[in-house]
Amino acid sequence: MTVTQDVTDIAGFDDQDGATALPRSNGELIFDAPWQGRLFGLVVHLCKAGTFEWDEFKSHLIAVIDESGLSDVCDPAIYYRQFGEAFCRLATQKGLFDASTLERRTLVEGERLAHAGHDHDHDHDHDHDHDHGHAH
Repeated sequence: MTVTQDVTDIAGFDDQDGATALPRSNGELIFDAPWQGRLFGLVVHLCKAGTFEWDEFKSHLIAVIDESGLSDVCDPAIYYRQFGEAFCRLATQKGLFDASTLERRTLVEGERLAHAGHDHDHDHDHDHDHDHGHAH
């Protein structure tokens, strides 16, 4: 007996040729960063749990994509920002979270992400002083 109930069971959550098609590479879902996969998993989980209808979420996602004017949403970095924005709107509409708490958290996370990855670029110059001590 095979059980295929896992996160990849998303046939109903993809709109492969439509405006909200999930970013894929060779048919596999692609995420640029762990938070994107977690966000996607959360939305799918809440939808399967009956918290909202996928079509409700999708209508928000389509609206966000339309408003952004960015048609190239096959880039996960762009797509999942829009996905997150759509989820925030749906969550607010449904009263799933306290919006002010969510906004504060989003700002904190945004700050953290903005500074992450910039701390290790500053000490590459230590080993490049090759000519002291050489008389010319």
